[in-house]
Order: sequence, then structure tokens, then C-alpha cells
Amino acid sequence: SPRRLPSVPVEKPSRTRPTSRPLPPVPRSLACKQCMTVITSISLLLPLEAIPPESRAFRGFSGKASLFTETRNVGLSVPRVRLMATGAHTMQELTCSKCSTYLGWKINKASEESERWKEGHFLIELENLCVRLEQPPSPIRPRHPLPRPASSSSDS
Repeated sequence: SPRRLPSVPVEKPSRTRPTSRPLPPVPRSLACKQCMTVITSISLLLPLEAIPPESRAFRGFSGKASLFTETRNVGLSVPRVRLMATGAHTMQELTCSKCSTYLGWKINKASEESERWKEGHFLIELENLCVRLEQPPSPIRPRHPLPRPASSSSDS
């Protein structure tokens, strides 16, 4: 009769070695949820050190919001004075330049001295953005297979 191989021992997960899958790549860009146009980047979030501890829970009209130092591919409305929970601010509405979706506000001027640290920054509602992972460039492949070179054989 054929010889049976011993069963392969199953390695038990150790407490020192992680058993989860590797983390996905760090997302680089945040895009308009409607048309996927890049608006800003996670790296452009206002640093936590620049935000007073009592001012870290930003809210917009549709939910949570964050302050960013830069944006791109956006349109700005005419500046208007808005009365917010933290006082009067001169702000411009931010919209996607491609599809005109509302994204948030640019804070131009704060009337309260304690709120001046927000000036020049962009308050973007996170509900209107989505993470866009940068894909590595794919290798260029010909559409049709290249012909193989003719084999050289000597007929002498």
C-alpha cells in the first residue's frame, strides 16, 4: 500500500507576531465625491499643533469638517460675512471647479481675536470628499504582440 505522508503541523499565531494583513498604502489625495477631481491631500490638513485644544471638533452643514492649508480645483464665491457659532467670519464658499458641488468654506477673516488662527485656511466638509488612492503607473504594454524575430539558420 502507498505510504502516507505525515500531516503538516499548523503554526499557531504567536502573540509577538501580528496576524493581520498589511496596512493599505497611505491615501494621498482627497477628491470631490461627485466627480473624483482632486481637491486637497491628507498631508495638507492643518497640523494639530496649530489648532487650539478647545477647537478640534469642526462641523459643517452636512457633518464633520476639517481645516486644510491648501486646495486646488475649486471655485470661490464672493466673500460674505457669516455668523457662525464662534462669531462673525468673512468667508467664501468653496465649490468643485469641475462639477460645482459644494465643498466648504475659505475663512478670510475672523472678527474675534481668539479665532484669527483660522484665517486663510479652508474648512472642508468631509462628507463631500472621498479618498483617492494613487495608483502606481502600469507598465506600457503593446496592444498587439510583437512579431518574433525570424530565426537565422544557415543553409550552406
